[in-house]
Amino acid sequence: MDFDTVLQIQIDGYPKRMKSFLVGREEGRYLILKIPAVLDNPAEIFAENKELTVRYVYQGSVFGFKTAVELTVINKFNVVFVKFPGKIEDHNLRAHKRFDCSLPARLEVITRHLNRQLRFKGIIGDISKGGCRATISMQELEWVKEPLKIQSVIQIYLALPGVEGELFLQGAVRSMVQDENGLALGVQFVDLSGKSQTQLNKFLADRRG
Repeated sequence: MDFDTVLQIQIDGYPKRMKSFLVGREEGRYLILKIPAVLDNPAEIFAENKELTVRYVYQGSVFGFKTAVELTVINKFNVVFVKFPGKIEDHNLRAHKRFDCSLPARLEVITRHLNRQLRFKGIIGDISKGGCRATISMQELEWVKEPLKIQSVIQIYLALPGVEGELFLQGAVRSMVQDENGLALGVQFVDLSGKSQTQLNKFLADRRG
């Protein structure tokens, strides 16, 4: 989510959705959102700990997350500080049925700002024709200074049971959820080669029985 991204906000206890913008952030701590100046009693509407849902469109996909108010600054600024989201969901991600699995994989993420590849060992936890969930352990992430981003390009190399050779999949990171065990990435496949698509389809067909 970039600065000046148009946001739709739904706050607990207020009947209407509001238009807002991202005007500041500190990674892992908070986001700063612009409050509509026309609101009556904004300090009450955006009271501390009020829960809100934020949605926005980026490159044709709809994203959303839940958060809560930490601080409201009215007068000249009209902004609200909210908790940094622990989970951002892509509402277009689940177009295909996914199958649970646990497959070791090599992951290469192309960073948006430094244009270099970060290499990890990971586990594919579910997979479909359209995407997968890849988990990276905290040990793998310890040396990474630049945080991974939504929309980063990711390349995945793995062996599928019953499929000859190593499968290469490429996609975009659509969601991220981090806990004490590691970072789970929701990946949407893009630009798969004919061979990769055929291998993936065979694996999925075999699982359907």
